[in-house]
Order: sequence, then structure tokens, then C-alpha cells
Amino acid sequence: MKAIYPYSLDTVREREYGLPRFEVWQAISSTNDRARELAVEGSPRGSLVLGWEQTEGRGRHGSLWFSAAGDGVWMSLVLGANDVTTHLPILVGISCAEVIEEMAGVIVSIKWPNDLIINGRKVGGVLVEMGDGWVVAGIGINVRRSPSESLQAFDDRALPATSIAEHSDRISENPDFAGHFAQRILERLDARKGRDGVVDSFSTRDILRDRQVHTDELGIGIARGIDECGMLLLELEDGAIVKVRSGSVRAITSSEEEE
Repeated sequence: MKAIYPYSLDTVREREYGLPRFEVWQAISSTNDRARELAVEGSPRGSLVLGWEQTEGRGRHGSLWFSAAGDGVWMSLVLGANDVTTHLPILVGISCAEVIEEMAGVIVSIKWPNDLIINGRKVGGVLVEMGDGWVVAGIGINVRRSPSESLQAFDDRALPATSIAEHSDRISENPDFAGHFAQRILERLDARKGRDGVVDSFSTRDILRDRQVHTDELGIGIARGIDECGMLLLELEDGAIVKVRSGSVRAITSSEEEE
């Protein structure tokens, strides 16, 4: 990724949140791409990239992630090889949910594997990417406004979007949200209890648990939580429990059940 836009280093927030680097870009193609560059160049774990706007933001499976200027937290955090676990995306999501609840006073649920939900609507998501010598956690949270319906995926069954501001008047500056997200993620990764408690923490926020769902990987079943590796447990029609490793999952609506 070529650095075609200017950025600045926020040294005040570096000290405040205990981060080795805090880059703030007015506009950037992808914060994950920039964080990967930093990781490959040897930038230390905990380096944070925040964009006021992303011009080529992406979600899972290469889907577009609309990141309008100033509307949300578009950030990526450099992690280390020792942070890689099968439930890393879930741990990152739990950390962000906790921070939003503490800072904005709203309840945040999680839709496996990486969607953050407020009142049944998607407020954000997590994209963990890794390669030879690098691991980054990308986070997108709608803070002030959510993308308009015209900008959402052309799927009438996709979760409608929302923003924190639609549910709370306790709105902090985007860099402060980002700093708290990064700080909480690193704290959870560094604390053995934080890692071990992922299954329990997820269970209290699991919006799909005991609901009939459709999975790309294994078809239809009833969601029964996650295992110790972060995989979705799916109960099939014959009562067998299987593990969903990847792909999209969505709850089946009552109207679909009647069809």
C-alpha cells in the first residue's frame, strides 16, 4: 500500500493508552493494509492505525466496508505471533463490546463470528488477517452515523446497520474509542484469565444461541454456542453436534420457517 495521504502521530494518546505507535490518517485506503506494512517493517506489537476515512475498507470475504469520514472508528492493531489463537476474532469482538458498553452505556451482543450488535442491528465488525510474520486486527465501528441503506450489501436478509449515537448520547472522540479498544484487546491477550474466559464471555452476548440458523459450511441447524477453539456448535436435525469453522451464518426468520 502506498502512503498517498498524510498522517500524524498522536504521541499524547500513545502515552495515555500505553501504545508504542498511534497513527492518525485523514484518509487511507485500508487501515489493515497499513498495519500489515508496519508489522512487516518490524513496528512493535500494539501499534495502532486509525483512519478518519477508508477509501477501500473491507470486511470478511473481501466484502466492502463503508467507512465515511468521521462517522466511525476505522482502525487496525498490530499483534504478535503469540497472540494467534483460533478464537482471536471473538476475543477482539468481546473487548470492543465491553468498551462500548462502558463508554456509551449500551448493551452490545455478538453474532458469530465477528459482528457487533445493538438491538438486533449491526454496529460494527472485526477482521483479523495474518500472514508470514504479521498479524493485524481490523475493527470498524459506526459511531456517529451508520451507512445509508443504499450503501449496504445488496442482500435483503443482511443485518440492518446502526450506530452508537442512535442509542446513546455518550459519544467520545473516535481516537479515544480506538485507544480504549486497543488497550482492552492487549489487556485481554496478556491476561491468561482473559483468554480462558472467552467462551463464557461470548455466551453472555451470543445473539444466535438456541436459534435456528443457516450456515454456508454445514447448512441448517440450531446454534448451541461455541467450543473452546471459538468454532460455532451446530445441532443438526438428527441431534448430532457439529462444528462450523468458517463462512457466514444468519438466523432463520419466522417467515422463512413457514415457507
